[in-house]
Amino acid sequence: MSCVIVDKKDNKKQVSLNVEKDNYYKKCSFRSNKDFGLRHSWKVKENGEDVYISVFSKNKGRANTENKCELPPPLDNDLYFGSFMLVMHKEKDSYEKDDIMDLTVEKWENIYEKLCGGFEDLGEEDSYSSEEDIDPEMLTKEGYSKEDGFIVDDDEEIIDEEDHQDEEDEDEEEEYTGEETEEDEEDEDEDEDEYDSDSDESYIASELEEEEYLDTDDDK
Repeated sequence: MSCVIVDKKDNKKQVSLNVEKDNYYKKCSFRSNKDFGLRHSWKVKENGEDVYISVFSKNKGRANTENKCELPPPLDNDLYFGSFMLVMHKEKDSYEKDDIMDLTVEKWENIYEKLCGGFEDLGEEDSYSSEEDIDPEMLTKEGYSKEDGFIVDDDEEIIDEEDHQDEEDEDEEEEYTGEETEEDEEDEDEDEDEYDSDSDESYIASELEEEEYLDTDDDK
């Protein structure tokens, strides 16, 4: 029979299980069984039958010897040191030779992935969908749930705050078309009248000056 050893760098290897439970620590290269023991047993399916995979490890050790492999729940937050050992067996808490089953690295990695995904029964596919619990009336035409509060129907108008502000700015500004308004024409007429008036006064003043000049010459 074989088991799987995972070292502190998360390297996995398949080894022969030729020792009794009390000597499992030797397979992990420990000198003694201090702080070494069973941590958890997962129930899984093997050929349609319930079997167990148990992990044996050391929960105390020196710094920098922590095992980097993250185990499936409920051990995902626990810290272990050095190498740990994985054993597959038929009966829970029974590690007699007749109960031990072959565990390969490939089989463990497949089981590990499913255990981390929350599947207890490895012989069945999980076909559950969150949409099964949603009332069809609460789904949009595209199949999204309206319960989230972020789905907007196609008939609803989405207003962009920046575009809305730009429209307000445009309303406030008068659009220049190049055409003069009546007020502008009146202002120009007034300016022309003032110019004409100033010109007439200047012309009259010039004539008076010439007459005075001529009168002066006659007197001589």
